[in-house]
Formats: sequence, structure tokens, C-alpha cells
Amino acid sequence: MKAFCVMLLCITSVCSAQNTPAVYKPSSMFPSTTVQQAGRIQPLQRLNNGPRGSNDIVPPSTQFTPATDEPQEAIDASDLDGKLIKSIEFKGHKFMTEQRLMATINSRTDRSFDSGLLQEDVRNLYRTGLIRDVRVVTDRVDDGVCIEFEVFERPTIRSLRFIGNRGILDEKLSTEAGLAAGDALNQYTIEDAKRKIKALYKKYGYPMVDIRILEGDKPGQRDIVFYVIEGPREKVAKVEFIGFDPDLTNPARLQSIIQTEKGTLTWLYGGDMNYEKVQEDVDRLVAYYRNLGYFQARVGVETTPDESGHWITVRFIINEGVRYVIRSMQFSGNTEFTDADLMTLMSLSENEPFNLGAMNIDNNSIKSVYGTRGYIFASITPDIRFRETPGELDIVFNVDEGEPFRVGRIDVRIAGENPRTRTDVILNRLSMMPGDMANRRQMESSERRLRHSQLFESNPAMGKPPTIVIREPDLQTIKPQSPLPSAPDPVNVGEEEPTRATVRGQSPERLPDIVPFQRFKDDQDQWRPHR
Repeated sequence: MKAFCVMLLCITSVCSAQNTPAVYKPSSMFPSTTVQQAGRIQPLQRLNNGPRGSNDIVPPSTQFTPATDEPQEAIDASDLDGKLIKSIEFKGHKFMTEQRLMATINSRTDRSFDSGLLQEDVRNLYRTGLIRDVRVVTDRVDDGVCIEFEVFERPTIRSLRFIGNRGILDEKLSTEAGLAAGDALNQYTIEDAKRKIKALYKKYGYPMVDIRILEGDKPGQRDIVFYVIEGPREKVAKVEFIGFDPDLTNPARLQSIIQTEKGTLTWLYGGDMNYEKVQEDVDRLVAYYRNLGYFQARVGVETTPDESGHWITVRFIINEGVRYVIRSMQFSGNTEFTDADLMTLMSLSENEPFNLGAMNIDNNSIKSVYGTRGYIFASITPDIRFRETPGELDIVFNVDEGEPFRVGRIDVRIAGENPRTRTDVILNRLSMMPGDMANRRQMESSERRLRHSQLFESNPAMGKPPTIVIREPDLQTIKPQSPLPSAPDPVNVGEEEPTRATVRGQSPERLPDIVPFQRFKDDQDQWRPHR
């Protein structure tokens, strides 16, 4: 073998807990008297040291600085840290109550002032989505600090109404629109809600629906009113297929490919006419025929309503075209296996119709057999070449073998709140050990064995299931090994922390340090670790 590969086992314990995201808190924020806007922080000046008031503050500039995405420059407020907070006040709020604002921040009266916590309070106010700008004034008094938040609110929704809807209830429309009384109001959310409501009606068989905004899209309007013109509701009465070859397929097989289907029990269950879904079904049918070798297949659709206009007959018109036949199969770039060896793995045959599913299976078979010889990073790329003769093609499998590998270091990582599983429990369930030839099939079987051991969480919703990750090392850092182990260098002893062995069936905590694996001949010609 020419190189080592590193195997990393990522395992989530049954008692795993969700990771809590870390919150960044700057070390400093404001001086004793500051104004914070969304884009900048500017100092204020007071005329005297008398009691606080609204008329004794002189802003540095009368021009409002708009919010920008530029990083804010933190101003040192370490001289205020640790002082007692005497009072916290809010001003400028019209829609949000003071109780809700106070519940958003973490600073409290009769507690020590923390500039980092104050910065977090400002971010929490912005996260509500109901505030577009915040100004913070900190006033130093004799025995403490007074904090004042001046908030500039966004318009909020006072009420939400729907007029003209009969097929879908208000509650469902409100949930789909994502709007509710008290939410922030802006033009984008209203237009997005209009689009979602229209898509919902089309999903339930109202292709002619029209949604209009009667109120809420003009400045100063806080009541939102949607006017719904539903139009007729259409149902699928019948699905027909015309032009298919009965020797190749049947209507039941084609029906299983598409999603458009007639309803059951008339109006009660399913069968809603959705024209977007019909167009997607056309693409599915075309892909089905091309996977079978009909590369020139075309599919059209025809919709015919009845006299009432509520029941639609959907017809898929199929033009299959010529089915392509494989004239030859070749291999390029293979040196480990001959063409005859690889041909025995093929399920496709020459002078037989092309089948994309069979070609993918053959591609995986070639990759799998290379994986048993240590070529775990081998790449197989099929190349379909059409001949000048209509209906004929050639397939060339381009093989990139890469380098053969053997197992190097095995790292076991067990995640969870309090993992108690020993490393040797994991290693005992592996089909390989350091020094063995890398075998992809054994790695896949080891991964399945770990997942079915019931020792670890296998539900993706609860945690990541046991996974074997193969990492290709940097080949330039691998030094050629001598036939015999080198003697220890007394000069460099203790410079690097020794690597612990991860040998199957043994606990690494009780193993001595190991040296690189060497190759030794025995009766079975196997790889053995040399200690």
C-alpha cells in the first residue's frame, strides 16, 4: 500500500442534548452619556449636572444618521461597570407596552451595571422586529447609574380580515399568510402574504383565484383587508394516457409516476386540479421514458372541462420516439482490473435497450469492487456517446482509480451530554483495524452494525446516527517506512505527545504508545501492528 487513510467515527449518544449557541458579548459599549443608533454610536453632552430631563441634552448633530450594516465601534464604559442601576425608563413607544419592553431586556434596577449586558439588551430589542432604532442614554448619578431607552417603533398590524373567502376559512388563510395582530407591518410582508394565499387557493383547485389588497398597503394604515375572488373550483374527473406502448408499460404504471389523480367520493377527498402540478407530471413522464432509452420522447397535456366547468379531464399525450440500443461498452483508465473482469459485473449487455437504472447499478458495482482492493476514492464516470445511426449509442466507463489505501488511525468521537460508552465497545464492532487494507464494504457493514446496536441514537430527529467518515491524508507528510522500526531518538524524546493506539477490542486508555505499522510476513500474509 502506498498511503494511510484516517477513519473518523462520529457517534451521538442516546442521552445527547442539543448544543446551546454561544452569544457574543462585547467587553464594552457606551460612555456615561451616549446615543446609540442602528448604524453608529454618538456621545451626548449635558448642559449641567442637575436632575435628568429632556431639555438638557444637546445632540452632536441635528441630522439623523441612517442605519447601516457597517460594524459598530464599541466605546469603553468600564468606568460604569459594577455601579448600581437606580432606574430604567423607556420613551417613544406607542404600540408596545412598557411591561413587554422590560421583559425583552435583562438589565434590572438594583443590580450592577454591565455594559456587555446593555449591548445584549439593545440586540434583544432589535430582534423583536417591532423596533427600527434604539437610542440609549446612561446618566451617572452620585451613587449609581440611570438608563433610558428611546425606541422608534415600526408600524404594527392592528387587525387582519378576509372578505369573499368561502372555500377556505379565515384561520387557515391567516396561518398560511403568516400575519397576526401585533406583528410588524411592512409592504414586503403584505405582498408575500398575498402570494402565499394565492398559492394556497391554487393548491386546492382554484386556478382562477385573484387576491386584492383593499387596505394596509398605504402609509398610516394598520388594518389589513384582503379581498378574495375565488372563482370556480376545479376537480380532476379522469386521467388518461394516449400513445404509450402497451408492451412496455401500462396506465397503472404511468399513474404511479405522476401526482395528478382523480378524487374519491366526488368533492370530499383529493382530486383538486393544480396546473403547476400537471406540468411537473409532464417532466416526470419525460424522465421516465428517457431513463428507458427513449431519448427523443415528448409528452404533451390536454385539459378538457365538462359543461359545469368544475370537472376536468386530464390527458397526457405521449410520443415515445425511437428506443436507443447499446452497441458497445468500453472501459478507460482501468489498470487494477481488466476489461473482461469488469464486464462480468455488468447487468447491461450489448445489443440490448439502454436503461439508466441498470447503468447506475453497474457504476456502483465497479466502484464497490475497487473499494475492496483499497481504492476507496476511485471514481467511475459513465460517458454516453450517440452514434450517427439513429437509435444506437456507445457507453464508455471512465475509471479514475486513484491511490490504494490501508487503514491508518481510527479516531472515535462520542457526542452527548454525558457519554459513558467506552472506546473499545465501538472498536469491537468494527470489521477493520489499523494496518488492514481499506475496504469500503467492510466500512459500510461496520456502520450498519453500529446503527443497529441500539447503543446510540439512530433517529435523525434526535441526533446524528453513528457515521464513519473517511479522510484522505496529505500524502506529502507521509514518510517512507523502513523494513525495521527505528530506534528512539534520546534527544527528541518527550517533544511530542505520543499517539494512543486504537486497536479493536482493547481500551486505548490501557495501551502503551505505538509506532507506525510495519508489514510482516506470516502464514496468512496479513497486516500486523508492530509494537
